[in-house]
Amino acid sequence: MNIAGALEAVQAQTRSLITYAPPLTNSSFILQSTSVAGLLGGEEAASTVALLQVCDKRRWLGWYNSPGSYIMGRRIRRLAHSAVEGVVFDPDGDPESGTEIVEIDHSLLFVHDGWSKGPAFRGAYSGSVIRETGPLASLLLKRPPKTPCIAIEGRLSQRVNVTVASLKQVPGLREHMTFYPRPHVFATVPILASLATCIICGLYGQWYAFSMILLGILARGFACVFIGSGELIFDHPKPAEGSPSGDGILDYDHELALLKGEECVVNAVTRGRMLFRFRSKQACRMVESCSILLIVQAIAQLILIPQSQLFGQLMFLVSLAVSWSYNLWLSSVDKEEVRKEIFREVLGEPNLAKFTFLNRVSAVVFLLLALSCDRRSPGNLERLKKIMDALLPNDAEVWEIWKETVVEKLRNGQKFQFEDSHHPNLSASDKTLLENLLGDAESAYAAFEEHRAKIVPQEEMTKSNGQPLQP
Repeated sequence: MNIAGALEAVQAQTRSLITYAPPLTNSSFILQSTSVAGLLGGEEAASTVALLQVCDKRRWLGWYNSPGSYIMGRRIRRLAHSAVEGVVFDPDGDPESGTEIVEIDHSLLFVHDGWSKGPAFRGAYSGSVIRETGPLASLLLKRPPKTPCIAIEGRLSQRVNVTVASLKQVPGLREHMTFYPRPHVFATVPILASLATCIICGLYGQWYAFSMILLGILARGFACVFIGSGELIFDHPKPAEGSPSGDGILDYDHELALLKGEECVVNAVTRGRMLFRFRSKQACRMVESCSILLIVQAIAQLILIPQSQLFGQLMFLVSLAVSWSYNLWLSSVDKEEVRKEIFREVLGEPNLAKFTFLNRVSAVVFLLLALSCDRRSPGNLERLKKIMDALLPNDAEVWEIWKETVVEKLRNGQKFQFEDSHHPNLSASDKTLLENLLGDAESAYAAFEEHRAKIVPQEEMTKSNGQPLQP
């Protein structure tokens, strides 16, 4: 039998398996934009792939036809190109022998969320300045406190929220940590939907739609398996012995946060980062191959889906609709749970106190008072002056007079009660401004004294002789 005869026999046998003609056979309506639908939803699809390492079993739950294969392929390709080779040493093993590993930047899959970057940080005692902090800093600013936010009275200018976070080292906090929450039962829904639509298309002879759904299942499935072969690691630097206190201020627009704690814990907030770790270069090569397959899938959909009949196109859309709904839900609800879990594992339940000030001047003075009461680094007011200049970058004469007045009060441990001061070189408007600024400082001092117990723990308010430490 020649090849042409064999093909005719196979086609005849296939047609004999089809009992009914596919629905909507006589319809002349064609969904011309169906193929483009496969290019949408790439942001959500990339986010679900980024969550694979969070659960060790989720890597096997990615076998479904997902929209956004082109965007997902490009993201994964950039992910593979960011690979950096390194060596990991076992702390209990031979210090001269290590294991070769490959690390890639996890934040590339979360680029549209912006949660991988945090606000600027200024160390009060270390003097360090970090322009962009880690994801935990951003989560810390958004985390609600256990007690209601306290509104502070004062001169109304522009509201500023202030968070005072007392951080303590969590037992078992290591330089590298991996997190494993449980997968959701809903993960099987898009898998079943894709398999069902693929089988139905095959039974009714809708081979273009059948092949594209099957290609989508395989492309995403292999990508999840190979990316899931890595580990999601939270990495933060370990400070040198004898490092000063890690206290400092996070500054983001109208949000200020004072971090109080040891350098190790503060480093987890300010310099902690997420990354994927693979045990071999071959795994990274397979990840890049999967990215190419996803891009090929997107191009093939543009060409072949318009060739399918209306019923096949509808089945293709159903598989995409179910998986897109799941991706959207997973990238929002589940991702938030992952963030909270990471926050709890690294920082536990820090003591947070939140205040709302009506102007930035009072907020900054309030933070300086909280820093000056720390017995761990007493008398380091030069650092506080630099922080004041950074948070209030105005070097006009009246502002410099006000800053020197506030620093002098902090240096002498005096109450913030300002008498009328004579500055003949100041204009009438500058004198009015100085009075307003001094009034803002007094309001901040009154708020600090009222809520002192919430800001400075008792062990920090006492010296070695047990006497209270005055600001």
